[in-house]
Amino acid sequence: MRAVRKWSAGLVGMVRHQVRFFLLGACFVLSLHAFAQTNDWCATPPSNAGKGSFNVSAKKGCAPMTVTVSNTTGIPDNIFLYVYDYKGGDPVATKSGVAATTYTFTKPGTYKILQLGSVGTGSVACQEIEVLDATPPNFRAFTCSDRRVLVDIVNDAVASQYDEFIIDWGDGSPRQTVQKTAISGLIHTYSSQATRTINVQGNYRDISCGGMTQQSVTPGGTIMQPTVSSLKTTGTTVTLQIQVAANQVVVIQKKNASGTFENTTTTRTGSGSVSLTNVTSHPTCFKVVSQDGCGNTVASDEVCSIGLEVEAKDQQNAVVWTVPGSPAKFQKYTVSKNDDVFRTFTSVGTSSVTDSEGLNCNEEYCYQVTALVGTTEIISDRKCVTVRSSAIPPAFSTVQVSVNGDNRVDLRGLPPVPTSQNPSYKMIVFRRDNPGGSFVQTGEEVDRNIHQDGGVQPQKQSYCYQLVYQNACGVSSEPSKMVCTIFLNSHSASTIDWISDSPFANEEIDHYVIEKIDDSGVVWEEVSVGLQTSYRPANEPDNQRFRFRVKAVSKSGSISYSNFYTFVQASRVFVPDAFTPNDDGVNDLLEVKGSTYLASIQLTVYNRWGEVVFRSESREGWDGKISGQAAPAGTYAYRVSATDQNGLKTEKTGQVLLIR
Repeated sequence: MRAVRKWSAGLVGMVRHQVRFFLLGACFVLSLHAFAQTNDWCATPPSNAGKGSFNVSAKKGCAPMTVTVSNTTGIPDNIFLYVYDYKGGDPVATKSGVAATTYTFTKPGTYKILQLGSVGTGSVACQEIEVLDATPPNFRAFTCSDRRVLVDIVNDAVASQYDEFIIDWGDGSPRQTVQKTAISGLIHTYSSQATRTINVQGNYRDISCGGMTQQSVTPGGTIMQPTVSSLKTTGTTVTLQIQVAANQVVVIQKKNASGTFENTTTTRTGSGSVSLTNVTSHPTCFKVVSQDGCGNTVASDEVCSIGLEVEAKDQQNAVVWTVPGSPAKFQKYTVSKNDDVFRTFTSVGTSSVTDSEGLNCNEEYCYQVTALVGTTEIISDRKCVTVRSSAIPPAFSTVQVSVNGDNRVDLRGLPPVPTSQNPSYKMIVFRRDNPGGSFVQTGEEVDRNIHQDGGVQPQKQSYCYQLVYQNACGVSSEPSKMVCTIFLNSHSASTIDWISDSPFANEEIDHYVIEKIDDSGVVWEEVSVGLQTSYRPANEPDNQRFRFRVKAVSKSGSISYSNFYTFVQASRVFVPDAFTPNDDGVNDLLEVKGSTYLASIQLTVYNRWGEVVFRSESREGWDGKISGQAAPAGTYAYRVSATDQNGLKTEKTGQVLLIR
């Protein structure tokens, strides 16, 4: 036996709904299949279709608009479908009908609602509705003095579609209806300064609907006078920093040539900065004017710009400015130089200053003037100039020259202008190579007072120098006094000599010091010789060569060195006038005495007839014998030829007496 289960009520309803749509669609297919094809069933229904009938809850309304349709044919509702935005064509073929009797139109426009019935051969009915645009109107609200607020409804495309406007002022007063011809300058007075919300609704008169928008306003008391905290000029732009109530609109006025203030196009709301361009003359005066929506105005005090001119003159800069307005409120001028305070003046009539302090040629200096008038800072444009000068600077006075260990010449000069005052300069070097010759430029140093001349041979001659100081403006001084290197050489076989030209400018030599130096540069001996310019080295039989250098010491203790000079001591040979070869151990030999640094000695002895009786190639002496026999007493001639370690030869001739 099979069990039977009952369907739930919900499931039964769903099945019935599906069956109804299936049967309705089948009826449409069977009963309207023969309908003539047409483009618009509202204008021309199918010829064999019956006439349907239905009501619409509203034929006109604002978007979004919800409508409800109700069947009025007397036939059950479940055999009807509705097309809510019918645009023509066969709705059966497109299956565009729905059974719902409520629908919402979200966009403005004119719409057709088509009813399709399935009784008999089918029925058709059509109605048209209008959905209007409900975009909220635009409006502006302005606070005025005495707690008044002015409203302007913007006359644009949105406003033009409404018949009228309804304003709710937000304070419990009756709503105000405004016609389209009077939508601006709507003033309402509040009882307090409490913040209110104003609602403005556009209204279609016949259906009483439309979009609504709102703004919050705080009614004002008296208009606050605006103030200008600063006015600054930058090029041709003037910038004002203004203080005004938060929501207050201000306009900038500018004084014209006739002295009348005119409105500019520059405005702002609340405090902040405003800039005006193309301001080419100074002083130019301005006012800041507050104006409420009702036309009431309050102006600030007049404030005027400062004109500034800076001119570079000979080693000084001239700074000139214009006097600002409101002299009664004037407090002080502050002149800045390179962004540091340079001068302060408390007299309003002061309008210039000359700057000659610490100016360096070819350097740029920038100036700016700030006037304090009441509480307003008026700042001029920043103007810059480059310093120039035609004044001849002083010459180098302290100059000294010295020869260094590399046979180069070191030249030093003390700048005549302290570098703290004029840090940029050139030291131009001129040299004279020959006595009586011309000085020729051989070098220059930039911002440096030491020069080394390597294109010279100070071991062969003296060189004289002059220095020229050139400042940053390119102006040169007179040449300094001449300084010359000390040239050390030898004028005789027994002395070293040097020139007396001074290596110091504007300073005398106090004394000279002779330095004896070994090959490694160690000073063996120093001898002060006063102001002598010649020195005879002491004879040293064991050393033939010595290196010397002269050190000149000035009155102030400055030092200058000469070149190194190697002095070669002449060889010395000694021969006795007589000898006694008697084997008593005293003067038994004719011997050549001399420097130990002699490399070779040749002694030749001649008799009275010029015959060679003795010859020796060493320091060996003659014992007074000829061929082993005692030579007769008498006078004999001799010749000595000696060569030193440097290859220098020395010859000596004479006579010697042989005594027996």
